[in-house]
Amino acid sequence: MDTGLIYTGEDHEGNWFYNRYYYGGSNSRYYTFQLAMNLLNQRHDCPTIIETGCQRQEEDVGAGMSTSIFAEYVDRYGGHLIAVDNDTTHLARAATFVQKWPNASVKLVPSDSVKFLEWYDGPCNLLYLDSLDYPIAENLGNQQMQQDAQQHCLKEFKAIEDKLDPKAILLIDDNQLGGGGKPRALKEYIVEKGWICLLDLQSTLWVKEI
Repeated sequence: MDTGLIYTGEDHEGNWFYNRYYYGGSNSRYYTFQLAMNLLNQRHDCPTIIETGCQRQEEDVGAGMSTSIFAEYVDRYGGHLIAVDNDTTHLARAATFVQKWPNASVKLVPSDSVKFLEWYDGPCNLLYLDSLDYPIAENLGNQQMQQDAQQHCLKEFKAIEDKLDPKAILLIDDNQLGGGGKPRALKEYIVEKGWICLLDLQSTLWVKEI
């Protein structure tokens, strides 16, 4: 385990993840990502990370910087990142962002996320679900879009559920939003399955076993 990833002391500002992604506290997903990667680093020597939906802007702190974070993680610690998005324009942008880490094993897949996860038969140690935009405003016109995003998130998980490693880590975005956020239906489902929530902020972090 590389303890350089885990900060607890006064020198934490020298930590690469804090230094690059904390953004003075404005990254509302920082703490769940930090905990998720700490766990990943402890549990898996060469992990496979799968994210649905990819980073669209280079400094996309408002959406968590996920593709860049995961690419830098696998560049530093080993492993593989698979990012799935049905918009090739988004994937093309993400491809330029991850060029900062040329040694990182990154695969960008143009596909519907549910179909890809149904087809995929490799390992998955960290699953990050953030596809299908979830509208922030909870007005009448957006309620159906919110429900669609919630059901899509649930379908993604069910598509790969039986293939997840027992020590798999689940991270879901857009949690603290109106209507229960993107993970609402999935959270109800995985509670019944015995999954454990470790941290519930703008993204929500779950594990199958402690």
